[in-house]
Amino acid sequence: MGVGMRAKQKTLGIVACLLLACLVVGIAACGGSKTETTTAPSVTESTTGGGGASETTATTASSTATSATSGEQKELKVGALLSLDSIQGVEMKKWLELFAKLYNDAGGWKIGDATYKVRPMFYDTGVWDATKSRAAVEKAVLQDKVKYLVCNWGDVPAETVSVTEPNKVLWLGLDFTDDTVKPTLQYAIRAQGLFFAQGLFYYICQDYIKQGAKSVLVVCPDTQQGHVGAQLVGATATTTGLKVLDPVFFSADTTDFSPIATKIASQKPDAVFFSYVAGASLVNAIGALKDAGWKGFILPGELDGETLKNLVARVGKEYTEGMETGSYDPRNVEKDERTVKYIETYQQLYGDWHSEGCFWVGPWFIFEDAVNATQSTDVDTLVAYLKDSKHGVKTLTGYSQLFARPDLENYKTVDSAPGHYIGVVRDGKFEYLSTIACKDQYLSSILVYGLKDVYQKYWDQYGYPTFPDQPARLDFSDLK
Repeated sequence: MGVGMRAKQKTLGIVACLLLACLVVGIAACGGSKTETTTAPSVTESTTGGGGASETTATTASSTATSATSGEQKELKVGALLSLDSIQGVEMKKWLELFAKLYNDAGGWKIGDATYKVRPMFYDTGVWDATKSRAAVEKAVLQDKVKYLVCNWGDVPAETVSVTEPNKVLWLGLDFTDDTVKPTLQYAIRAQGLFFAQGLFYYICQDYIKQGAKSVLVVCPDTQQGHVGAQLVGATATTTGLKVLDPVFFSADTTDFSPIATKIASQKPDAVFFSYVAGASLVNAIGALKDAGWKGFILPGELDGETLKNLVARVGKEYTEGMETGSYDPRNVEKDERTVKYIETYQQLYGDWHSEGCFWVGPWFIFEDAVNATQSTDVDTLVAYLKDSKHGVKTLTGYSQLFARPDLENYKTVDSAPGHYIGVVRDGKFEYLSTIACKDQYLSSILVYGLKDVYQKYWDQYGYPTFPDQPARLDFSDLK
């Protein structure tokens, strides 16, 4: 077996665990709730159906095009399999209701010769609960006759596609494995994933190298996810030219990080990357590093607003200055009229701002693009368009784009490079720094996975992909 193939198989497993760990951290850090009501549903209200399903009659976009009686407007159902006890699921539900409201307030969604009222259908899956996932997808597909499941978060994809595939239902979902990008599947598109998403670490490594960093040490929990996370972050750092030192792992119940900090400092790294470290653990770990007298570049793990506030209180603004990590807040970043309208409408409808759902509703825009481009609600027509994708699609957090997976012998565009940002801490506050280009997500991932030869054969036969008009750091000539 060749080096490239071994690297591929190894890193695919890594990516699966990493995404799973990332989502677990997000759920553990933030609570969510499912809203139930017996009154007529509004934009934020829902009625609970059987099998863990929630059906909102306000608005959203697409699923089955239901026929109307004479004089009534046609209706499009949109299905979403969500963990409604997580903040991500709750926020995604709010965004989907908002998108539908905007269509419906304008008279409906004009598709072909018809105009449709958009109706969201939400189904609670729990968190990677196979039983609940199956009950939810069976209710959506078999009972409610939903034909499009968009913006799915928290379902077990293997269960979902076992129902969607034989019933010819489009699934635009999130998966932690490569099960849903297999060439044998006809109606599954992984519209949210991390395989083509190594741009974040790649960019930050480059930024720190420019500032003088030559070595990096990765700090992770002593778990299976932590170990594979350290391998992937290390692989990305090596690709950029950083020397990767021995990783340091800690028990999940650690509260005193002084011994950990001493161990880190003893290797004299220029940079320390925390992977899957959040909340109090992150604050305590960085605080211990300062107490140990270590100075250098830090990539904090899950740095939300509350954690940053606590971190600044613990170590001071100066110690946090210049820290870079991922960001998913489009405010003050996206200037196009449409996204600004979405942000303004969200704040008008819901009041307090939450960014937890912004990134995860990216698949909605991929679906919307397919419907508008084909002017069709036919599932097979939409699938054919999506699997021959030629361009990126603007989402709330930048561009996302579908690409083929020739490393899996899948030559259709079924896997996504998602759009998001890098943020930096300035004067104790988190600010936008840069947008990760789709081109860089794609090329940096191929570099890290060691798959250049596999993809070169694909490009030679099918042509090179084109990308959104974004400043990029990498080009095909950089693949060596």
